[in-house]
Amino acid sequence: MITVQLTNGFGNNIFQYVAARLLAEHHGQELSVLPPSPDYYAIPDLEQIGIDFTHKSSPTDLLVTDQYYLQAYSSIYKNQNMRLRGYFEDYKYYYPHLDKIKTWFSPIIPRDDNALVLHIRTGDRLFMKNEFYTKPRVEKYLSAIGRFNFSDLYIVTDMPVWKKTTASELSQIRFHREAPTADRVPIAESVQYINSLIEGLDQFNPIINNGTVGQDFNFIRTFSNIMFEHGTLSWWAAFLSDADKVGVYGPWRPWKNKKKNLSQIPLDGWFKWE
Repeated sequence: MITVQLTNGFGNNIFQYVAARLLAEHHGQELSVLPPSPDYYAIPDLEQIGIDFTHKSSPTDLLVTDQYYLQAYSSIYKNQNMRLRGYFEDYKYYYPHLDKIKTWFSPIIPRDDNALVLHIRTGDRLFMKNEFYTKPRVEKYLSAIGRFNFSDLYIVTDMPVWKKTTASELSQIRFHREAPTADRVPIAESVQYINSLIEGLDQFNPIINNGTVGQDFNFIRTFSNIMFEHGTLSWWAAFLSDADKVGVYGPWRPWKNKKKNLSQIPLDGWFKWE
C-alpha cells in the first residue's frame, strides 16, 4: 500500500495526493489518503474535487520524503508499504502525466468567453515579514495584466470584502492562518499594500469571487486566461485547466532558500511575470 500523510493547505494536498497516486499506479498498489486530522477543514473540498479518503493505513516499510521520491519508483520497492510525507513541488513529476492526472479530478465546463481570472491570496501573506516584502506591487500586476487580451476581469480572493480598508478593519479580519505578532509587518504597510491593489485594479471594474477553497479551485479552472502570484491552489487550477494563457509570478516564494521550478513549467501559453 502507498499511504500519503496530508499536511495543512489545500494546494499542498493536491501535490501530495497526485505524487502518491502516480507512485501507487506505477507499482500497482492501493492508495490510502490520510488527512492531518479527522476534522480537517479541507476534507469536504478535497472530496468535492475527486479525492477519496480511505483512512486506511499499514505498517511503513519505507518513508518517502521529497528527497527520495524518484528513487521510490524503483522496482525493488514494488512490494513494500510506503508512506509519503513531504510537499513534492516539482513540475517535472507531473508534466509528463498531465492528461492522465486531469481524469482524476471532477470535470468542469470551460467558459465560452475570454475573461481573465486573477487569484489574489492575502491572509498571512499580507502580514508576514518574510513574504510581504517580496510580494509584487500593483505596477507589476498591471504590467502583467496588459499581456492578456480579455473582456472582463474576475478576482478570486480570500479578502472578505474587496474595498479600501483601514488599519482597524484589516486587523479584525481572521484568515485561515494567523501570522504571529512578532513576525508581522506594521499594519499600516499591509493597509497601504492592499489598498494600492484595490485602487489599481479598480479601472477594470473587477467581479469579485469569494468561495470555499474547492469552489475557488474549480472556478479558476474554467477560464481561458488565468493569472496568479505563487500559490499551489492556483498552480494546480491552471495546470488542470484548458486555459490558452497563464501568467504565473516568476520568483516562486523567493524568501525560501530552496528554489522552486513551478513557474518554469514549459506548457504552451504559460509565461512568467515579475
